[in-house]
Amino acid sequence: MSKWWPFRKSEQTPQNTYREEEQAFHKHETELRQYMAQQIEAGVSRQALLKKMEAQAIELEQVQNTADDKGRLRAYDLVYGELRDALMRNLQSGRVLEMNGRIAEAIDYYETAVADQMSTRFPYEHLRIIYRRQEQYADALRICETAVANPFLEDKDHQHFQSWVDKFKQHLQTS
Repeated sequence: MSKWWPFRKSEQTPQNTYREEEQAFHKHETELRQYMAQQIEAGVSRQALLKKMEAQAIELEQVQNTADDKGRLRAYDLVYGELRDALMRNLQSGRVLEMNGRIAEAIDYYETAVADQMSTRFPYEHLRIIYRRQEQYADALRICETAVANPFLEDKDHQHFQSWVDKFKQHLQTS
């Protein structure tokens, strides 16, 4: 067949890589879920895992667009979304329970959010208030110290909770 023939397939035509991308997606999704489970079991916070996944996804978006890269990126998007939704569900559940007067159950959800190192001061603030009202000053101090040590909170939040750490320490020393 001559070179000028218009219906001849050229080597530059992108091939359909859907099947390869789908296989890569399932492979990377399984690997990512196993990795996440191991990291959570080892004590790594979910917020830290989210930040790491964000960085890896951004890096992955800038490399070659192979079927494997696309599949991996889809797996990151899926698992990242599920993890973020689970974190937000803890906050929402705690808030709803607190508003309904079920404080003990709300505390469990807020404590989970604190263990996950949420990047918002919401669970720390609510636990501080709850523990202070219940006169559990040692627990309030622990929560404020945890907030100060959280690398995902902003500096103004660290300063806010540091002032409460100082107040609670002073209160515990005088009582």
